[in-house]
Amino acid sequence: MKYLLFVFLLVIVLISAGCSESSTVTTPTSSATFPSIVMATDKMQYVHGEMVKLKVTNGLDVPIWYIGYPQRDLVFWDIERAQNNSWQRLNFLLPMIEGNREVCRIILYEQPIGAVMELKPHSDLLYEWNPKLCTDKTVTEPFEPEMIKPGRYRFALRYSLVTVKSEDIKTEPWKRPIDLGEIKIIYSNEFVLE
Repeated sequence: MKYLLFVFLLVIVLISAGCSESSTVTTPTSSATFPSIVMATDKMQYVHGEMVKLKVTNGLDVPIWYIGYPQRDLVFWDIERAQNNSWQRLNFLLPMIEGNREVCRIILYEQPIGAVMELKPHSDLLYEWNPKLCTDKTVTEPFEPEMIKPGRYRFALRYSLVTVKSEDIKTEPWKRPIDLGEIKIIYSNEFVLE
């Protein structure tokens, strides 16, 4: 009888220990995220002729500054291609719109220096790119843009958290009156163009 009473009490103790709240394990359901700047494409792979959608998100509490251009053939981003285990920046111009078609023109004057543009805190910068480029050709007539070669690519954005007033602007008029401070670079995800 003592043995049966001992087993009964042992079972009650074990059951009550298993039901107590102190034996449950709590795991965090969310991880802390830090504000950042993110540059990403809408997809990881694109077929020939498909539009690439680019989004830059400023998740910081302060604005970021970048160089922008009013001309359609100049853009705020650079593009790099993976080659020989490294990234190679491409030199290019984008096509211009004439009438209802895209054309390339080789313009024989200095390219504009661009203007310092602001991306406000917690806002996005969107861009759609038809992956066509204008190559360097010595021609006098407009020509058709070429589709970018198949490969692995990424976008790059040069930005700063501060702007600075340019010095010697009177003796060097080609400078921007206001320029980027310490330049940082952010890269997009890698993507494949087929």
